[in-house]
Amino acid sequence: MDRTDVVLLVNSTPNYYYILPLFFTLLRRYAPTLEWAVVLATEEPGHPICQKVQADYSVELLVLEAADAGFLESRLASLRNLKERYTYVFPLQDDFLLEMGMNSAAFDALLKSMDALPNIVSARCMPCPGPKIPGESLIDLPGWKVLDKKYDEYGFVFQATLWRTAACYEWYERICGRLEAVCPKASTPAEERRRVEISSNIAENPVGQKEFWKLSAEKRWGHIAWNRAGPWKNAVYLSPFPYRPTAIVRGKLEGWAKELMEREGELLQI
Repeated sequence: MDRTDVVLLVNSTPNYYYILPLFFTLLRRYAPTLEWAVVLATEEPGHPICQKVQADYSVELLVLEAADAGFLESRLASLRNLKERYTYVFPLQDDFLLEMGMNSAAFDALLKSMDALPNIVSARCMPCPGPKIPGESLIDLPGWKVLDKKYDEYGFVFQATLWRTAACYEWYERICGRLEAVCPKASTPAEERRRVEISSNIAENPVGQKEFWKLSAEKRWGHIAWNRAGPWKNAVYLSPFPYRPTAIVRGKLEGWAKELMEREGELLQI
């Protein structure tokens, strides 16, 4: 997995910095063959934790302006910087923690397929939610199915998804534009804007899904997703990037994440 045209992007903010050593420890431990560029985008790169992960885990720091520190805007700003440098981007949230070995073979096959089929612009690598279209997996890409508006309520999710960087940037332009239309930054209290952006989750709620499918139709984009192996709970881990999402809820570290921290020997300063 030594491709130079793929970047793994992590956006973070000071309130979440304490999770970063654990995040990068697990990434390097359970994806030891990963040689993609790894970028941490944040507004306080001089913070000791950011400096530590840069030194310890070969992470590039991407500096964001304070004006671009919002949840969605930070991703748009990061992608604006990266879209000329990398063909593909794998955006991850800082509290989505890799728990088992990354499936390098699945990613290699996926990237080869996307190289050959430019209409495929995104591939969801965690089957939660999984693709709902009936039938078998794609013949030329076993394990994957097409996402179809007719069957899939969720076209876009924040779950780990490999994107064409230019298309990912266009999507964030669209959803940030929609956020601005609903809550103009110049006239909306910051707390209300955060509520719409995060609590109401404009990117994943019906407003966002409508925008996503509309943009996809305009651009003739195709999207695929990893098919869930079965109905049992841990079937989600039989996927290219077996991680557990949302280690921090309402600003607090979840109990399972504390246990994971102890098991993996990575003590956090909270």
